[in-house]
Amino acid sequence: MTMRKKKKRSGKFFTYFLVAVVLTCLVIIGKQEYKIYQLKQEKAAAQERIDALNATKANLEAERKKLDDPKYLEKLAREDYNMVGKNEVPLFIVDEKKAAKEPGK
Repeated sequence: MTMRKKKKRSGKFFTYFLVAVVLTCLVIIGKQEYKIYQLKQEKAAAQERIDALNATKANLEAERKKLDDPKYLEKLAREDYNMVGKNEVPLFIVDEKKAAKEPGK
């Protein structure tokens, strides 16, 4: 009987050892899969930023091409900087409601 008990014990030990090895492998694989998932998420976020930057670059390139046109420059100067051309009389429209509310003017 002692041989049978030893075989049963060694069989149980082998089963427990095998279960422990499989669980350890599963934990290691799970960690690696999680790292891969995180890297894919970071890659997707980086790709979104790249796409947004490429769109901004395209808009800036189009704007740069427009800046070569003198008529476009004149339009920007008139709209953004209130500039007037030669022999033109500047016309400023003042909102009376805003002027009355602003103290010191």
